[in-house]
Amino acid sequence: MIYDKQTIDAVFQEVEKMLGIEESAGYQRIFEKGMKRGREEGREESLVDITIRLLIKKFRKLPKEYVVRIKEQDTYVLQQLIDNIFDINELSELDDYLH
Repeated sequence: MIYDKQTIDAVFQEVEKMLGIEESAGYQRIFEKGMKRGREEGREESLVDITIRLLIKKFRKLPKEYVVRIKEQDTYVLQQLIDNIFDINELSELDDYLH
């Protein structure tokens, strides 16, 4: 049998209520971990967006290859780019920051 997503969600909600899963420490831990991960991913996406926008503003154009590479960077590298945006004078200097 195949059930639609709405039916599956309704069944899971009912089971959670019956078992009091939402109140368990394990459930809370998993929920908090998921929330934290979501916030971290959202923050990283914001840093990518800000970095790209600042570089476009500074250099008027940003080659696609740099956009792709920036999207692959971790939070630390993105923060370094933002922190040093005023010290970067040529696009080629981005290579010093990007992996």
